[in-house]
Amino acid sequence: MRKSLYLLGVFAALGIFAACNPDPQTTPEPDGFDFPPYAAGEKQGNITYQLLIYSFADSDGDKIGDFNGIKQRLDYLDALGASAIWLSPAHPADAYHGYGVTDYTAINPKYGTEQDFKALIDAAHEKGIKVYMDYVLNHTGKGHTWFKEALADESSPYRDYYFICDSPSTEYRNYPMLSGYAYNSGDWHTAVAGSPRITITETTDAPAQGSGPWNLWTWAPGKDGAEVKLINKGDGSFYAVLDISGKTGFLVRKDSSWDFKFGGSGNETTITAGTPVELISNGGDMYFEGTGRYKIELTNLTTKSVSFMGAFGDWMPDINYGAIDQAENSQVFKDLAASVDKWIDLGIDGLRLDAVKHICGGMNSFNNTANVTFLKKWYDRCNAKYRETHDTDFYMVGEVWMDAGSVAPYYGGIPACFEFDFWERLKWVLNNYIGRYLAKDLISYRRQYKAVNPNAIPATILTNHDETRAATVLNKDLAKLKQAAAILLTAEGEPYIYQGEELGYWGKDYDDGGSDELVRTPIVWDKSFNAAVGDLDGHVDWSLLTDEISVEKQKADPESLLRTYVEWTHARNTCKALATGVMSAHGTYNDGNASGGPVAAWYMTATDGSKALVLHNVGAVEVTVSLPDDKLSDKVISLGTVSVSDENVKLGANSSVVFAQ
Repeated sequence: MRKSLYLLGVFAALGIFAACNPDPQTTPEPDGFDFPPYAAGEKQGNITYQLLIYSFADSDGDKIGDFNGIKQRLDYLDALGASAIWLSPAHPADAYHGYGVTDYTAINPKYGTEQDFKALIDAAHEKGIKVYMDYVLNHTGKGHTWFKEALADESSPYRDYYFICDSPSTEYRNYPMLSGYAYNSGDWHTAVAGSPRITITETTDAPAQGSGPWNLWTWAPGKDGAEVKLINKGDGSFYAVLDISGKTGFLVRKDSSWDFKFGGSGNETTITAGTPVELISNGGDMYFEGTGRYKIELTNLTTKSVSFMGAFGDWMPDINYGAIDQAENSQVFKDLAASVDKWIDLGIDGLRLDAVKHICGGMNSFNNTANVTFLKKWYDRCNAKYRETHDTDFYMVGEVWMDAGSVAPYYGGIPACFEFDFWERLKWVLNNYIGRYLAKDLISYRRQYKAVNPNAIPATILTNHDETRAATVLNKDLAKLKQAAAILLTAEGEPYIYQGEELGYWGKDYDDGGSDELVRTPIVWDKSFNAAVGDLDGHVDWSLLTDEISVEKQKADPESLLRTYVEWTHARNTCKALATGVMSAHGTYNDGNASGGPVAAWYMTATDGSKALVLHNVGAVEVTVSLPDDKLSDKVISLGTVSVSDENVKLGANSSVVFAQ
């Protein structure tokens, strides 16, 4: 065990005392951080780390993150204070991010095997870290067997899993789940029915092309494409014979039109010689690599089209659960629930549910009442399964991207919801240097939640994988970023830390002129060339992937943002009032005190009676607060410049402090 002078200095600076932290002299420290690891049961703060499997850590050198990479970094997550990890979707999917699921019962082979996933779960549990899977209940991927069979056969039972019809503007009324839905043409898309396939085989036949109407669009990567007209065999099948040299791309279309287009089920489907590949309407690019003469055959091509509902685009067809008051009786509900059973049996501890406000009603006319009814049925079903082998409840948190008042009803369905208003308020506070309203706002949100469910769990966050990064919003101001972490970790709720937020990663999302990939940057652990960039299609800000802001560098820097996160998560985890306390306003420094405008102040009180006073100066200049009625002798942790004299506390710009009461 290393007992460095720095370790002792950290504890002296933090003022950590026995009531909030075990004796540092008797606790060993993990490799890489001069900070004590957690004893069993010591992580009380319910801190979750959101990570993207594909870009967190690569264990095998293929530049794609994987389960083994996460397992190798569990010490890091433990030192960061995480008691749970939320994984991006782990299933096979149409797109790199995983939200177009094509098989809920399987693991994406790019990330490893089921055995690898199980090994990660077991290793995480050994460190007191729970594992939450991301589940998509609003839609499947277009490449899911359910959807492909639903399009291929009107009599298929999978037709009932989706909203598929000929005239959606009128026929949407036939779906009980769309009761109250206001027809929106943007929610509906056209697909070519049928189940076509492409097969490429070597041949000695002479090169041959036909006259259409079906054609191949072919190209070499990085070069212009060309059209190849197919020969019609008269039985619904077509072919051409081509000389191919190297990697060649393929799409199938009718009469040079992109309105009737077929492609692969993923963004880049590989065609292997002699193996038929299923095509889907408006599918992705396909590639074949070979040298020689090949026959390209296409079967079961059709121009019959249908419409389907997909609020998030034509790659993600919405799921139809039938009448919501009986949703649990629908076969698709049963199939999805059975898939969760498998992962519960494997050892997962909870689910993060994607886009739950869109389950009923499309993109703009979502039915909140129906959504809540559905979610309660879903939670009760999953929890019943979990309780068969556990004496605690299953965890479930929903993405309800609305204001706090609109989120509140969702606590009637699930125990936890993300609090997007937390970051909306906090970024305003930090960029406008006004803190006095923050406690009032946060407390008011919690009152609304608890009016619906007394045990409501606000899942507090800064940003996530769909938002412009906190560092960009705060202009890469390190003092503000540190204070954002301190405020997140001293507020009531269960905080989430998004991958790279603890390192100060920046980036604009698509809505702000960037791209989704740019806010999903891989972690640089030591050297940038080891980062898991392989699934981001080159959409990487290479100026961000530098050794200078790597985990290795920030571990060694006592002034780094990473060190701030480690220190404040440790304080939250080991001080019960911070970990589980309920917020209450300070009697003097509150929304009614204009003279204390930059000061955000509140108490955190735990059920055992322990209490902490939280003070944040979000201003750009030093302030002095007078606290004659508060105990200032036991400092739990501080940030920036803090000094105490009698009943006065001086707080420098973007400085914070917590006192035990």
